[in-house]
Amino acid sequence: MKYDRVEPLVEIRGLTKSYRKKTVLSGVDLTIHPGETVVLMGPSGCGKSTLVRCINRLTEPDGGAIYFENRLVTALSAHQLATVRRKMGYVFQQFNLIQRLNVIDNVTLALRINGSPPVEARERGMEALALVGMAGKATDYPDELSGGEQQRVGIARALAQKPRLMLWDEPTASLDPILVGEVLEVMEKVIGTEETTMLIVTHEVDFSRRAADRILFLAEGKIIEEGPSAKVLENPQSEIGKKYKSLLKK
Repeated sequence: MKYDRVEPLVEIRGLTKSYRKKTVLSGVDLTIHPGETVVLMGPSGCGKSTLVRCINRLTEPDGGAIYFENRLVTALSAHQLATVRRKMGYVFQQFNLIQRLNVIDNVTLALRINGSPPVEARERGMEALALVGMAGKATDYPDELSGGEQQRVGIARALAQKPRLMLWDEPTASLDPILVGEVLEVMEKVIGTEETTMLIVTHEVDFSRRAADRILFLAEGKIIEEGPSAKVLENPQSEIGKKYKSLLKK
C-alpha cells in the first residue's frame, strides 16, 4: 500500500453520535492519508454528513477521538479549533453564500477575517475562481448565478484557503440534475490538479469510480466495507455496495 509509511492526516477512533434516542454513528474508525481522495457512500440517514461535520466539530461528537495533524480535535479550545479549521475547507450541500456580497468578496471573506492583506486575498480568490471556471463572474452577486455556478463559488471559497483537507458534504444534492454534471466536472478538475486531501460524501457512483482512491460504505452508523474504488464497485461484498454497483453506467 502506498500509504503504509505515511503519517495519517486524519485519524478517527471509536466515533459516536446520537440525536435524542437515535444512534447515528456507533464507533466509526477511519484513517485518511495526505493526498488521498476518499468517497463516503451509503443510504440517506446513515450518518455520512454527521461524520464529516464531526471532523471540524460543526457537529460535536458524543464520544471517540478525532486527530488532525496529530492534534486531538475533540480536545481543542474554541480559539485552537478556529486555527485548525483554517486548514479545512468545507463545501456545503446548500451554497451558504452571503447574498449582499459579490462573488469575489464571498470567496475572500474568510481570508480577510483571518488577516490576509486585501491584495493577497484577492489574488488567491481569483486564482480559485479561475480553477472552477468562475473568474468572469467575480463581480456578480449570488442571485445572478445558477445553482451550479453558486456551488462552484462555494468550492472556490474553500480552495482559496489552500486547505490541507477539503470536506465535501453532498455538493450536488441541492442541484437540478442538469447542473450536477457541471459541478462534478469541476470537482474532478480540482481533484486532478490540487494536492489537497479530500473526503467527499456523494451518491454519484460513476464520478466516485473515476475520482476516488478509496470508497467507504457506511450503514447503521458504521463503515461496513472499504477499499480501492474499482475493487469495491466492481466486486462489492456488502449489500449496500451491490446496490451502488447496480447504478454504474455500463
